[in-house]
Amino acid sequence: MNNILLICPDAPEKLIALTPALSILKRNFPRAKISVISPQPWFFKNNSAVFSSIPLPRFHKLRRLLKEEKYDLLILTKPSFKYALAAFLAGVKKRIMPHNFYTSFLADTPVRTEAGQSAEKFFISLLKPLFVYLFPAERKIFVDKREEEQAAEILKQAELEAKDKFICIFPGAKRAHLNCGKEFYAKLNDKIALKHKNLKILLLTNGKEDIHTANEIFWRCIKKPAIIREVLDLDVLSAVIAYSQGVIGGCSLPAHIAAALGKKSIVFAPLKAEDFLDIPPASAIIKPKPQPCEGNCLKTCRACCLKSITLAQTYEVFDKIFTLKNSPKKGIFNEERTFSLFNN
Repeated sequence: MNNILLICPDAPEKLIALTPALSILKRNFPRAKISVISPQPWFFKNNSAVFSSIPLPRFHKLRRLLKEEKYDLLILTKPSFKYALAAFLAGVKKRIMPHNFYTSFLADTPVRTEAGQSAEKFFISLLKPLFVYLFPAERKIFVDKREEEQAAEILKQAELEAKDKFICIFPGAKRAHLNCGKEFYAKLNDKIALKHKNLKILLLTNGKEDIHTANEIFWRCIKKPAIIREVLDLDVLSAVIAYSQGVIGGCSLPAHIAAALGKKSIVFAPLKAEDFLDIPPASAIIKPKPQPCEGNCLKTCRACCLKSITLAQTYEVFDKIFTLKNSPKKGIFNEERTFSLFNN
């Protein structure tokens, strides 16, 4: 294998989860040129496993690219008829794709995957037909100097210095029942500000809807945090998180970025989170107390199980993770690093 291409028409969270599979692929084929086509090619910038990262092209341009570059292997990470057809028409010899009714007949090697597995394990399972040596690999993204400078300027506008110790709180969620309430985040901000005067807090936003939520939390806070009231490019958002001590929030993109940058994080996850969310590797995952659940988190949940998470529970986790005053009690963390005070 000398020329390998991965096509990843996925969400940013999935692209970050792909980086361990890239490390495994590069270790098994050290002389191969590994290229990645994705809607967010910057995620693979400065990654030593990636030879080149290319923006997602249209059908005819992709077909021409595949023909010109003469790839030995193509891995399609998400079922897509048009990308599978482009690879077939371009004559790529080895084509690995997830098993799907519309794409399997165009694949040289369709792969059946387990239902409910995480994105990271799903991508690694696509490598198994290559008979590669599998080993534990971590998620990685890289931030360059230009993005660091942009992030430092944005922090300055929010009345923060890059050298300051601060924690990012990301309260944004497309559905309110997938995250804790605005009043909860406001009280958490005030408690941290009261107990740790040398630690500042930054309210992050990642979309227009999130700005409104962050503004409401800001005005509910007694001790006003720093706030970014603009939608940041994902590369600049990553640079901002790289300056921070870590992230507190729901199972969203900032938590995935924090994990890939090696930052600490506290993630709030609903009871049925494993069924529909790709939970990032976090320092602590706080789940609500077990209770009767309708299991309709993807739509609208009337139970809103995350409301049962209290400020005292969250602050106890925060104190252990970010201030390192006390070592965690025996039995609180299991091998998946999932925290539950209710089992304490």
